[in-house]
Amino acid sequence: MTSIIKTHLQGAGQRAYALNSLAWTGSPVVDACMVGAHYGHLLVLTEDAMLRGVNLDSGHCVDLSSVALPELGHSTQRFAAAQYRLYASADGRYAAIVVDRGTEGVVVEVSTGRLTMRLNGGDYHADTVPFSACFMRFQGRDVLVHRTEWNRLDVSDPASGEVLTERDIEAQPEHHLDYFHGRLLPSPDGSRLLDDGWVWHPVGIPRVWSVADWLGGNVWESEDGPSAIDLTMREDWNIPACWIGNRHVALWGLASWDEDACEESDAGPGVRILGVTQRKPSAERRLAMDLDPRQVIDLYSADDHLYVTASSGTTVWNIVSGAQIAAYPGFIAWLRHSTRGSLIAIRPEAILELPMPPVGEPA
Repeated sequence: MTSIIKTHLQGAGQRAYALNSLAWTGSPVVDACMVGAHYGHLLVLTEDAMLRGVNLDSGHCVDLSSVALPELGHSTQRFAAAQYRLYASADGRYAAIVVDRGTEGVVVEVSTGRLTMRLNGGDYHADTVPFSACFMRFQGRDVLVHRTEWNRLDVSDPASGEVLTERDIEAQPEHHLDYFHGRLLPSPDGSRLLDDGWVWHPVGIPRVWSVADWLGGNVWESEDGPSAIDLTMREDWNIPACWIGNRHVALWGLASWDEDACEESDAGPGVRILGVTQRKPSAERRLAMDLDPRQVIDLYSADDHLYVTASSGTTVWNIVSGAQIAAYPGFIAWLRHSTRGSLIAIRPEAILELPMPPVGEPA
């Protein structure tokens, strides 16, 4: 049985951080996501179409099921190549494998590989966005949010495929939404959903709305409900973003939108932190960062810290002071495991877990 090797990661300033390493053999990892399941802490999809469970305490890996993957299709290469993305319910019972910048996806029961749903997000400019999908908890049950048209999201029961947001846009055209849904990010408590999509100019417009209002009564909430807020405008989308608590989001890039010139101004590397609880523009914070924006991949947050993943490694920033307080060269975080308080990196030869340590004084 494979075991966890305790080692160290050499950080900036010659600081050493505890690092757990699990040797990976066999088929390469395509994607991985956090779960809290009987089989482990991670659910992994490999190139041979297997779902595997990984226990990050023992290092034990178990083959769970084989799945029939949706077709990747033919990418236009205008934006990025189509690729598989894995999502899972919190308890690891159900998984969705979708094609980012594609049209199709499947939902399976993890333990058996049994198909429970086929997903189709529509083919109208699907190559411009990730396949909008995420699992959430609502009133004690797992639900799947997924795109069913370029401008429509639905919520379904992953076990049965029952649609929980039935509505007829032809009968009520006043609710038509001229918006291409993109990457979905639930808030930590599941109360709100961030959608990084775009509208014709084209410009990116990240939006947020209340999940409780959507599933608790108003099936049109994601279109034009009272809680739906357009946070800002920007020239691009598919840009790193994360939640900071349940009331703010961090968006990569410092540029502001110039309404008169219909373009961005004051661009630079860093993040904008915006509130999401009121329609009028909230006072925002800007954290400038001395980073190469071409290398930045994703953002994560925990407590007062913001983690910026780049192709060169991961840096840590104090949200209050704006100072960089640590750097992990060569450690490219794939995801943040919120229940374990760690960052996960996946390399061809190993899965690495970096417990989020006290990061000390500014670097």
